[in-house]
This record gives sequence, C-alpha cells and structure tokens, in this order.
Amino acid sequence: MSKKTSPWASDGLFDHSDIVSLGNFTYLHTLKSAAATPLAQTSSASTPTVSEFLNGAISEYVLGGTPDGMRPFLVDGQQLTLHNSLNGATAHTWITAENQVLISYAGTTRGENLLIDPLSTAGGLLSDLQILGQQVSSAQHQSLDFAHQAIEAAAKQGYGTQDIFVTGHSLGGISAAYVAQQTGLGGISFEASGIPRDLHAVGQGGNFVNVVTLGDPVANYSSDIRGEQPFAPSFVSQAEGGGSLPHYGSLFLIGAQADQQDLAEAAAKVGHLFNGDNGGQVNPLGVALHPVSVAAGIAEAARLIAEFHLPAAEYTNLGVTPTGGFLDTLPAQIGTAHGPVLMVGNYSVAELQAFAETHATFG
Repeated sequence: MSKKTSPWASDGLFDHSDIVSLGNFTYLHTLKSAAATPLAQTSSASTPTVSEFLNGAISEYVLGGTPDGMRPFLVDGQQLTLHNSLNGATAHTWITAENQVLISYAGTTRGENLLIDPLSTAGGLLSDLQILGQQVSSAQHQSLDFAHQAIEAAAKQGYGTQDIFVTGHSLGGISAAYVAQQTGLGGISFEASGIPRDLHAVGQGGNFVNVVTLGDPVANYSSDIRGEQPFAPSFVSQAEGGGSLPHYGSLFLIGAQADQQDLAEAAAKVGHLFNGDNGGQVNPLGVALHPVSVAAGIAEAARLIAEFHLPAAEYTNLGVTPTGGFLDTLPAQIGTAHGPVLMVGNYSVAELQAFAETHATFG
C-alpha cells in the first residue's frame, strides 16, 4: 500500500477539517484462476499514460468504441474479449501505442451498449449490490479469470507481465482494482469504490492508482476516505491500514472539498438506516423515525452520482482531451467538474503518484 507524507496526501484527507466522520460468455478457451501468477512489475515500470488508461476505460461505454491510438489484441484473428450478461462482466484487450497490453473493464450501464444488451446492465446491478454488501462480486471473480486468460495469451505473443495493465470506470474500475490486487498487474481505476482487504493477495499496490472525484458516492464508498460514513464503513487512513474496505493501491483525489461536504451531509441522512457504520445491523426504527431524512439523503446521493460519477470530471480535472468522433467524445461531456485542472494526461502511473506527493490535486 502506497504511503503518502505530503500535506495533500489522501491519508490525512479531512482529518483536521470540520467535516464529520461520516449470461453469455465470450471466451476463446476456459482458464480458471486457481493459482496466482507471479509478476515482474514494479511501481517504476514503463506504463501507458493517464490519457490511455482513461480513454481505454471510457471506450467501454461507446458502441464499437476503440481507444485512440490503440488496436485490438488478437488471438486467432479475433479480439480477446469477455462478455457475461448475467453478472455484467465485460472487457476488451488492446495494444497501446507503446506496444503494451491494456485490459479495459466495463462499467455497469455500458453506455450505448445498453441499447443492444440491457440484460448485461441488469447483471451489472446485481454485482453492484454484492459490492455494496462489501463482498467480492461475481463480475470481479470473472474479471480475474479473464485476466489470467489474457496473461497466458499475451505470453504466447511475447508480452511479459511487466507490459500488461488494467483499467476501468465504476464497476469496471472495481474489477480492475480487484484484478490488480490478485495478480500484481499495474493500472489506474476511475471512480471505483474500495474493495475488501486480502492479506494473501499477490499485489502490493505500488503500481496501481485510484482516481476518485470528491463528492462521488460510488468512488467514496470505502473505509480509507473520510466523507461517506456512516453509510460507508468506518474511516481508517491508509497509513493506519485503510480499514475493512480500502482502495487497493494509492489514491489520486480530484474535485472540490465542498462537494465532499455535500456527500457527508447526504450520508449522514442515509445513515439512519444503520446501527453504527455500514456493516452493522439495519435499523428499521431509524428509518421509521426519520423517513424524510433518509429519502432526502438518497435523493441527494443520486444527484451527486449524476454530477461527479460520470466522465466529465476525470477528463476535465486530469487535463485529458477526448479523441475520436462525436460518439467517442460524448461521454467526456457528461457530468460536472469542480476543482483544479491538472495537466497530467501524459503521465505514467509512477509520475501520477509522484505528482500527488507534491501537488494539491483537489480544491
């Protein structure tokens, strides 16, 4: 787990503020993840850029989307892909301009793909419910199986594990983080929640970054960022272990603290649902006594998701220019961006981590 020491480090986010502590399989062959694969990746390894990671992740929302400057990773003449409508697990493999392999995992709605495969969105929502219950979802497990398949296929074409990376947005980012935790692959997730700790996992987190927009209820659903408690699990800083549902790897926070305050207020209202922080028992009496407050908190959380969970925040705050035609660039226009614009689009994973150590990444 990456340790931060700068005054803007995520470990100390709001520690001294007045925010309260709040079925369809497309497999070329079957490969089970019975054993972890030892990797040769380090935090200083050459990686795709932030722009490539983000465009790869968001291409999953575009029907037939292809990240700019990339080409499909082919096996027997076909792109290696994953698609299971029953749990929403979807992924594509790409070859970047630097001749590295990038696995991009899809988010819940899959954007335009919803029009031709609504069942997959329903399956993704079922996986989301498992994640809300602080479990490893079916989509994450299958995403790991697919990653092992991709590693094996890439090895046959001369690609070592030091040149294989993962990315995704929302559910796709959660899957990418889980795959990275279990395999040690590097990458960047966008607006992913925390995942359960696994002391026996292969990955150590030094080569993985989570981009989190302040105010986003999905990305802040974790134990290592203060703001969404008591709906989220109890806050524990990354320096102290990160708690029960931390983000795997390091945090790169963007946006504005004022939006995190709005999230904290919404979470406090929804918190009447529980005896203590989430993970405790549901409190029917609390709902009965505070129905208006709970309903208002849920409505506010929905507004915050619509504003800060969607791709505009990442593209704007990270200084990434969307490329391609109208449909390719449309996702980058959806959502709201607050806070400073950081021109980090051409940075590697290690450079992004170094930037967070020395710069204010949110306002």
